Order: sequence, then structure tokens, then C-alpha cells
Amino acid sequence: MADSLPADIIQAIAISNAKSIGEQPAVLANLALAQQIFNQNMQQQISLSQQQAMNQVQMAAAAKCVAMIERTSECKNQQSIDQMVKDIEKLIKDMGAIQTQRDASP
Repeated sequence: MADSLPADIIQAIAISNAKSIGEQPAVLANLALAQQIFNQNMQQQISLSQQQAMNQVQMAAAAKCVAMIERTSECKNQQSIDQMVKDIEKLIKDMGAIQTQRDASP
């Protein structure tokens, strides 16, 4: 069958094959780079999502603290006020621990 094709066509096929084989490493390098960029983008999106979730937790904790402080004006019982102060201190400590843990995570 090779004898039935003209020599020019056989040579063109050989050149085309050699060219595609020569370009293959560049194509594979481009695919690897695209995959690396995609992975980095996904990691950044996950990090941003976690940061937004942490911000929501902190906002809820701050709102809870404000609500507790506002309730103290209605309360005349010193023991209840002292308990609320202790609760607020615990919330602030917990928020600090959460922030420290978040900063330590990669």
C-alpha cells in the first residue's frame, strides 16, 4: 500500500507526524500549567469561603454580646449582671481562640 502513494505524500505525512510529536511536550506543559492555575484558583475560593463563614460567626457573636449588654439596663439584679459579664468575657475568649485557630490553619 505504501508503494501506491506518491513519495511527496509519504514525506508530508512523515513531516506532519514528526511535527505533532515535537509539539506534544509544549501541549502537555500548557495543560499542566492550566491545571495548576485551576487548582490555585480553587484553593483561593475555598479560603475566601472559609473567611466569609468566619466573619458571619464573628458577627453573630458580636450581635449576641450587644444583645446581652442591652439587657443589662433592664436588670436590677447585680448577680445577673455579673453573670452576663462573665458570659461576655467567655464569648470574647472563644472568639479569640477561633481567630487564633483560623490564623494557624493553612
